[in-house]
Amino acid sequence: MTVEKHRGMTFGYYARNGYYSSAKAREDVDKMAALNIGWVCVVAIVMQDTFASTKQYRDFKITPADDELRDIIDYIHKKGMKVQLRPMLECWDGTQRLAIRFPREETIIPGKPITHWSRWFESMTERTLHYASVAERAGCEAYGLDSELDYTVGQNQYWKNVITAARSVYKGHVTSGHTSVVKFLDELKNKDHWFYQLDSLGTSFYTAVADKPGATLDEMREHLKPSLAYFRDVAALYGKPFYFAECGCCSTAGSTMRPAFWKTEGGYDGDEQARFLEAVFDTFWNEPWWMGLYWWKWDEQNDRPWFRDDPRGDKGFIIDGKPAAEVMKKWYGQS
Repeated sequence: MTVEKHRGMTFGYYARNGYYSSAKAREDVDKMAALNIGWVCVVAIVMQDTFASTKQYRDFKITPADDELRDIIDYIHKKGMKVQLRPMLECWDGTQRLAIRFPREETIIPGKPITHWSRWFESMTERTLHYASVAERAGCEAYGLDSELDYTVGQNQYWKNVITAARSVYKGHVTSGHTSVVKFLDELKNKDHWFYQLDSLGTSFYTAVADKPGATLDEMREHLKPSLAYFRDVAALYGKPFYFAECGCCSTAGSTMRPAFWKTEGGYDGDEQARFLEAVFDTFWNEPWWMGLYWWKWDEQNDRPWFRDDPRGDKGFIIDGKPAAEVMKKWYGQS
């Protein structure tokens, strides 16, 4: 199995309504094109009130309007890049998608059925019909159902219904991503799993590649060997393209010990971030099943003052103007 590499970047996570229509957004797209980025994951944030709410909705302040999504997607296409449109669910109570879970559906008290899952998936299906239709009209090359809804994975039939809804209005590549909370090898043993109805499957890859700040590239490669072996097994069992739906780390000393963490104590270290990316590419690039990665993330849309407390540079996930950008440009420029 040899698959097209998604030389990807995540763009606009938590971009408020109006951002995608701004001159700044187009400048960002221009910069991405200059780094040989081939795929842009355009994010549209959708809200629900709490992790236990069953209604998802577009918010006038947070959610990008459909017309500006169309505009930025058209601009990305004009720059020669492909698009994965990915709605991502957030909660007003400060919890995140991977906290969403509900009790088993049953009736304990007569006349009071427990229906949280069915109501939540009804809303998810409506949301999917809307955004998958946007993806179809905009000519998006891929559609992501969401990301990291890990505790919903076991709801097999509900997710099959969502995929059916997506495919009823969208004719392209349908995918989804999850964290290491999901035991892929165990899930994929069920050949009736909804994962098999997708065109590809992704994971959020934030595996530690170091046990100390300033680890060398060789040390990072060594740390990645178990992950390579594991995902080879996952891909062999899945039989379809597998990729890193999210992958990144901050440009902070010691960030490669906890790549997912956004508040690592330490000063700016763009070289450590660059070595992380180099090690990941060097380990996975030539794997025939590996569909690539979407770097997390191009832009920081939420105010995090600690990313700006070192005059030497921004300590966050973004790579614009940092050594990791040159690493990306080099690898993404390969045939």
